[in-house]
Amino acid sequence: MGSERARGRARRTLVAWLLGVTTIVAADAVAYAQSKTERDMARALMDEGDAKVEKKDFAGALRAYRAAHAIMGVPSTGIEVARTEEKLGHLVEAHKAALEVANMPVKPGEPKPFTDAREAAKQLAAQIESRIPRLTVVVRGVPESAPVEVKIDGALLPSEAARAAQPVNPGKHEVSAAATGLPPVSKEIEIAEAQRLQVTLALGDAAASDDGSGNAGRRLSPLVYVGFGVGGAGLIAGAVTGGLSLSRAGTVKELCPAGTCPTQAALDEATPVNDSAKTLANVSNVAFALAVVGVGVGVAGIFLSGGEPKKSPEATSVRLQIGPTGIGLVGRF
Repeated sequence: MGSERARGRARRTLVAWLLGVTTIVAADAVAYAQSKTERDMARALMDEGDAKVEKKDFAGALRAYRAAHAIMGVPSTGIEVARTEEKLGHLVEAHKAALEVANMPVKPGEPKPFTDAREAAKQLAAQIESRIPRLTVVVRGVPESAPVEVKIDGALLPSEAARAAQPVNPGKHEVSAAATGLPPVSKEIEIAEAQRLQVTLALGDAAASDDGSGNAGRRLSPLVYVGFGVGGAGLIAGAVTGGLSLSRAGTVKELCPAGTCPTQAALDEATPVNDSAKTLANVSNVAFALAVVGVGVGVAGIFLSGGEPKKSPEATSVRLQIGPTGIGLVGRF
């Protein structure tokens, strides 16, 4: 706080010196206030800014310093604008203001506070530059040559700079993109000091495939639906036919205990039942084998899934067709 008061006293001394100047070369007149009234106003504004800084009212101080700098346009007023912008976290604006002061041309016979302010501005600009975050907006779903409107906090970026890293202030920002014939998309992001952040905005088909987490949507291969469909159907068919086979085998055992039929009538009755049990057992074995193959195909489909066009589950179907003497697959792919 002591340094703030010291700077305030130095500025008041400088303004008093300016007020005492009665003859200024015409070429240098624009470097100073145009009239005593304006100089008085600038001095009052600088005092107001100093008072608000002491109260930590940096927004109010910035308004006062900007107004004074608009009147005076000298390094000692400009440096206070830059310093206050930096206190508010406006690193981009602070860097720009500091560079403007640092690049102000040296006037013949200018007072030392002007030279000191110019040097301080150079140091401030260098110190702030490394702290400024950079934001890169990547737009998916449109050709690189297609015109795209990219905005940060509602401000349209020039087309030639839209794909380059943009300096922004730390904090929250809204990023949006739009292209002809496609609905606009927007995203709120937060960025820290010195951070380098890339934000992807998806338009059109790219937006439809986006899973909402910032990554491209993963498309499942039809093999997943076919494989697990066959696997599930095979398990069901194997269980059903296996159960029927065991039931028929039990009937045969009742008719012919220990594998021997006591009468011709029992043999005649047991023979077709036994044949059916064997057929169903074979069908069950085949169904379970298909279930194993189907699950394997489904797992392979998961690993092979990628960017190929996605079929809906309704477009791909498969079912087992079981007959008295065999088993088959019927499907639509």
